[in-house]
Amino acid sequence: TQHVHNCGPQTFLISRKGGTLLTINNFVYRSNLKFYGKSNDILYWECVQNRSMKCRSRLKTIGDDLYVTNDVHNHMGDTKRIEAAKIAGMLIHKKLSSLTVADRVHGWNRAESSGSDPLAKV
Repeated sequence: TQHVHNCGPQTFLISRKGGTLLTINNFVYRSNLKFYGKSNDILYWECVQNRSMKCRSRLKTIGDDLYVTNDVHNHMGDTKRIEAAKIAGMLIHKKLSSLTVADRVHGWNRAESSGSDPLAKV
């Protein structure tokens, strides 16, 4: 397991359905944003290609700490999807600890993701 302590703001992608997806090293991860642990700050993430390609890459976040539990992907990165989201203004930088259950269903305010620099929001 690789551990990144206090990894700071991460890049999130707003999915077509308005959900929150985490991007790490040109790969996209989903979480049901169901929080676990005594402090209610543990999230589990799986590669979005888990269902279609049976990719087993996994992450775990505890507050602002990132734990890579499996970094092996059986497919190429999601560079095109991430670039398309950037062009469409559907990427945002946000600290892991600022995620809420509301991000699962509603994504972010359009006001947060619009404007001259959608990546500037923390």
